[in-house]
Formats: sequence, C-alpha cells, structure tokens
Amino acid sequence: MNVTKNQSNFILTQQKLIEGVFLKRLNRFVVECLIDGKKQLAHLPNPGRLWELLFKGSKIILYKSNSKERNLQYTVAAVYKNSKPVLLHTSETNSVANWLLQNQLIDELKDFKVLSREKTLNHSRIDFHLSDGKKELFLEVKSCTLFHHKLAMFPDAITERGSKHLNELAELNSGDKIGGVLFLVHNKDVEYFLPEFHTDLKFARNFYQLKDKIKFFVYSLDWNDSLSLDHTKIKKVKIPFDVLKNELEDSGTYILVIHNNQKQKIEIGNLGRVNFEKGYYCYIGSAMQNLTKRVDRHKRKIKNHHWHIDYLLDKTKIHKSIEIRSNEKLECIVANGVKKISDGEIKNFGSSDCSCNSHLFFFKENPLQRKDFIDLILDFRMKRLVEKYNL
Repeated sequence: MNVTKNQSNFILTQQKLIEGVFLKRLNRFVVECLIDGKKQLAHLPNPGRLWELLFKGSKIILYKSNSKERNLQYTVAAVYKNSKPVLLHTSETNSVANWLLQNQLIDELKDFKVLSREKTLNHSRIDFHLSDGKKELFLEVKSCTLFHHKLAMFPDAITERGSKHLNELAELNSGDKIGGVLFLVHNKDVEYFLPEFHTDLKFARNFYQLKDKIKFFVYSLDWNDSLSLDHTKIKKVKIPFDVLKNELEDSGTYILVIHNNQKQKIEIGNLGRVNFEKGYYCYIGSAMQNLTKRVDRHKRKIKNHHWHIDYLLDKTKIHKSIEIRSNEKLECIVANGVKKISDGEIKNFGSSDCSCNSHLFFFKENPLQRKDFIDLILDFRMKRLVEKYNL
C-alpha cells in the first residue's frame, strides 16, 4: 500500500474482503476453511502458534489473489476474537508501522523520518532506518496477537530470531545510533504489555536486561470490519517493568498434554495396572526451582521410574508442554481448573503429596483445540497477573 502523510485511515487491501469459517490448520501456512459453504484451502501469512485465535468455527476474513501463478488463491487476513478482527497478516504489520511513522502517530518518534526500509545491518535486515537529524534509529516491528484481560504478550512461541534481534539492536546503542522495537498489538482494549516469559523465558530475560539499551514502543490498534484503521484510535500501551522483574524466575506449574494413541493397560507403580482410554491426558505438576529442567526430564525416556508420570510416559507421547511460570505454588489450583472441563480423571495419579483426587485428566479430543482449555491457560498466565498486580 502507498502511504501518504496526513492520511487519516489505513486500508489493508483494495481487494474485496470475503467472510469464511476456519476449520483446521494443515501446517504453519495453510488452513482449511469454508467459503460460501464450500471447503477451500487458504494461505495463512503468519507462522505463529495462534492457539487462542484459531478455533474450529471461528469467523475469518480473506481476500482472493488475482495472480494465476499462486497455488492458493485465498489469503487469510484476519480472524475475529470477541467480535473484533485481529490482523493475522504479519508482513502487512510493517505497512501499518510505515503509516504510523509517516503520519507521526508514534508519540516518541514524531521527530523521526523514515530513511529506508529493510535496512541490512550486520547479518540481519532491520525493518526501518530512521533519523531525527541527530540520531539514527534502527527499528524492528513485531506483530502481537496474544492478548487477554487488558494484557498483551509477545511472542506466542519460542523465538530464537527475536532474541537475536534484541542483541543486535542493543549493540547499536552508542554515539548517534540507537536500536528500537515497535510492538503493534491488534486489539484496542489492551493497556499493558509484557514479554511472554511463560513460553520464552530467554527472550523475556533478554528484554528486561536490555531495557536501558533498546527503546521499546508498544501501541494498540483498533481494526474495523473493513480492515482499516482510524488515526484517532491509536493508543500507547504501558510496559510494567516492575511486574516483569518479579516474574522472571524459572519456577511454577506445568501441564503435559499427552497423546495415548490406543486403549491400553499400563503398570503405574503402586497404582498397579491402570486402564487408559484412547485420547489425550493432561498431567499437572510443578517445580519451584528449575522448571525448564523438570519439563525437559519428562521429555526424555527415563529408565528408573520415580513418579507415576514416568510409567505413563514410557508408553505414551508428550504432545505439548505448557508452562505457567510463577513464584506461587499453583499446581492444585490449576489441576482443579483442568478437572472441571475434562472428560474424566485417573484417581490417585500424581497427587500423593496433596489433597487432590488426581493430577491426571482425560480428554476425548485434543484440549489445545478447545476454547475453554485455552481460556483456562490464558487465565492462569495473563488474567492472574492483571489481578495480582492490579493492572
């Protein structure tokens, strides 16, 4: 899109927007959806995890390409969450950033002019090269689609590339050069932003350690149904560094989502032979020190079985691990929350040191595709922080 100064609105595309219904994700960049009642494949220009957005039946916005050379004619532009569109087209976030910069909508950067885009710096490309006549600013842009109860977090999956960018930008902080990151949150209700320390502790620690060497800017966007933005509805978002400092410990609770691909009986230590139905199981545990090492231990095959979970993992496979980092012991509270939405439990499993009936719960289908399960995770990861720190 061509952006001109003093342009009041940003319009994502001139192509006709098409409503669709999300069915499933085939891989990182291809989804199956319904358009006018017919199944279609569409390009998803977003490699993120997107657990909290892409549920079967979710309303999506697409547009059709005019190019006959493309394998997939449809592109997913956005998905609805809480009746508002959330932009999924990550590369177009840079177009939004350009519009914001050209129209002086980023308060801290009103005196800076864009010199170039996609500036090569060392071994990486930086999104924007700017200057105010005195200092040069190398600015990286990040698209943030993870938000819940006034709080947004980034990234939604481990990002080695993101940590690398932070280190490279920090090295620029000398003389007349500075590095910066602009996070654009695709929801107007967000008031606070934190790096997602539950998922990527390394990135979050890097973020905090480099806060005096890198300029961080966070702004929220209010997309309408036509996928355009009004310049009067761009809002600055706060970063509560004091909260982040308190939450960077490698401790907390974890959920192992386990796939059992067949009905079987398994010898579980002092529980004896236990019947396990085909489906998924969620095991809730905790480690108030070295949480990462504890989860990594579960992912290895253990010869000397110590806990109930060791016996189960010898015959099944971990589908996904979910960390909830906290210096509070939340294991039983999380277990109770998972129990309420599960399809059953294995009595006395993993709960010998507490009053819970079980810490292993059965799901007929993959819980990661259930909105109630994902909302529960978001409550413990994000809503809990909003309430704990009165954000």
